[in-house]
Amino acid sequence: MQDKTTTVSRRSVIKGAAALGGASLAGALPGIAMAQSTALDAVSMLQLENEPFYPMGEHDWQFNRDYVLHVPPSYDGTKPVPLVFDVHGYTSFATEQLQRSKWDQMSDKEGFVLIDPDGVDKSWNAGNCCGSTADDVAFFRQMVKDVSAQLCIDTKRVYVSGHSNGGSMTYRLACEAADLFAAANPVCGWMGLTNCKPSRPIPILAIRAMNDGTVQYNGGGIAGSAASELNKWIGYDMCASMPVTSSQNGVCTTHTSCAEGTQVMECHPRGDHNFFYANNPDHLLVPDTAWPFFKQFSLP
Repeated sequence: MQDKTTTVSRRSVIKGAAALGGASLAGALPGIAMAQSTALDAVSMLQLENEPFYPMGEHDWQFNRDYVLHVPPSYDGTKPVPLVFDVHGYTSFATEQLQRSKWDQMSDKEGFVLIDPDGVDKSWNAGNCCGSTADDVAFFRQMVKDVSAQLCIDTKRVYVSGHSNGGSMTYRLACEAADLFAAANPVCGWMGLTNCKPSRPIPILAIRAMNDGTVQYNGGGIAGSAASELNKWIGYDMCASMPVTSSQNGVCTTHTSCAEGTQVMECHPRGDHNFFYANNPDHLLVPDTAWPFFKQFSLP
């Protein structure tokens, strides 16, 4: 067990540093090393492995934790901006997820800050999978606290998207941290908890691929079917049976009349477990679908 005042090593993606200017970014991100614009041109991601460690507040952490922080070029610290989490799957890791998901491109376009966190041993404690015993819900709470202390974050507009085991972690955060997240987007994930009691209705966008052989659309193994898990959230968010709208040529449907102005949306693109970073017949990209959904909602 680590000391109570523990640390996280922050690895930063600082695309757009040249656009912000050295003094501006240094003021926005105290203590984070700067890189020359030529270096940023040469690589798509920069890991600052030799940075000092940063305190994450008072908590009994069993593990040191880290994450990749992406700040868009438009950020200048003068107004609060949203924060989005992009959570990797089992056996993956933060930088790989970022390369695959392309959430950084949406961050640059829309001006929100992005975090890709690393799970312990490449996994998340999402309930019935996948081996980690870390207190990951507390880790997400501390990341929001840490980044909000460094940057001008609109804490009413914090969102989470995750793939596979990261999708299950996204469900867990919706169940146990609805006070922190304004909306959640599990992708090829499943409900790993048997006792989900969100503290408030929370908007959900659930994406399950039709040809997924890992987390099967019709359920199997530890995963329920996409329909059964969608029905749980229709119940949690107290949605009316109608109206239901259709979008993306029928690939997505949305229950628009849910408690406290929330919505429950589901998408079922053709494709396999990794459809989101490969070509799929329905041309559904996670950031292009999730961000328009996210930005409708903020915490009360």
